[in-house]
Amino acid sequence: MPFGTDFLDDFFILPLLTDKLHFLPHSSLVMMGSMDFLTERAITYLRRDGRASYSTIAKELDTTRANVSSRLSPLFQSGSLRVIAAIHPRILGLEVLAHVSLRVYGSPAHIIEHLTQLPSAVYLSEATGSYQVIVELHSPSLTDLHRDIGEIRALDGVIEGHILQYEHVYSSFFLGEEPDLQGFQLDETNQLLAQQLQIDGRKSYAELAEHTGLSISATRDRVARLLDSGAMQIGVVRGRNSAGSELVFGFGFTTATPHPQLLELLRAQPGLEFLSSTVGRYDLVTTISFNSLPQFATLLQAIRTIDEVRTVETWLHTRIHMERYVHSGSWVTHE
Repeated sequence: MPFGTDFLDDFFILPLLTDKLHFLPHSSLVMMGSMDFLTERAITYLRRDGRASYSTIAKELDTTRANVSSRLSPLFQSGSLRVIAAIHPRILGLEVLAHVSLRVYGSPAHIIEHLTQLPSAVYLSEATGSYQVIVELHSPSLTDLHRDIGEIRALDGVIEGHILQYEHVYSSFFLGEEPDLQGFQLDETNQLLAQQLQIDGRKSYAELAEHTGLSISATRDRVARLLDSGAMQIGVVRGRNSAGSELVFGFGFTTATPHPQLLELLRAQPGLEFLSSTVGRYDLVTTISFNSLPQFATLLQAIRTIDEVRTVETWLHTRIHMERYVHSGSWVTHE
C-alpha cells in the first residue's frame, strides 16, 4: 500500500480575508443558493471578524442593522452559523501540517470511524474522484507524522494514499499567516479565554471576565493581544449539512512560477476558505465554497484562461465528517 508525496485534496477551513470584500462579476453572485447576496456578504465579513457587531457589518455593507439582524440572527439561532475561536497549531508545537488522500475499496465507514479517534486528525471528509477519504493531520514532527501514516496504511480497505505538506499558507482562517511569537505566552488565562471563545466566539467581555477573574478592560486587552499576534483567530463556521449548504470544491494546480495572476483571482473569491503553496503533486491548492454549479463553472472558466496555469484538477467534498478547529479537545462533527 504505497504512500506517495502526492495529494488530491485540501483542508477545509475558513478564510482570513483582506481588508476589502472582493467579488466575481455581479451576474455570477446575485443569488447564491437559498441565501441572498446581502446575507452572503454579511457572512463573508464575519469570516474575517467573527466578533463584529451587526451595526459594524451594516455600516460596511451600506445597509441597516435591521437588515443584517433579520438575516443572521435566524442562522445563529438554528445553528447554521457559529462563531468560534482557534489557536494557531504552531503555537501548540504542531509544526508538520499534512493532507493525506486515501484510495479505498468498499465502504469507508470503518476507516472514517478509526480516523475520528486519531489525535492528530483535524479534518475528515469523503470526496469524489480517485481518492475517497481525505484526512488532514497536524503533528509535532515528521517522526510523529510517519507513525500516523503507518497506522492509517495498515487499515483494512486502504489501497494507497498520497501526502502533501503545506509550504506557505496565503489565506486561511484557522491557520492564517505565521504568528508573531515574540514575547507571547499561552498561559493559563489565555488558554481559559480561548476555551470560552471556542464555545462562543461572540461572548461579551463581561462574560469572559467572569470566567477568568480579570477585569473587563484586562480581558479586552488579552483578547486583543491574542488576535493581533495571530495566535488566535475568531470567525464564523457554517453548518455543512443544513439545507442549502454550499458546494465545497478543492482545486489542485501545477503552475508557472511565479503565479501572481492566479493568486489574485483566487484571493478575490468570496467563498475562499484555504489557499497554500505546497510540496508534492501540486504547486498550489485551494478550497472554495459555492452555492451553485454555475458559480463554480464561472470560476473554472476564468482559471483556464490564465497562462500561468499548466494543469488544474478539481474535486467535490461530498460529506465532511469532522472539523477540529482547536487542539484542546473541542470538536465540530457532522452526523
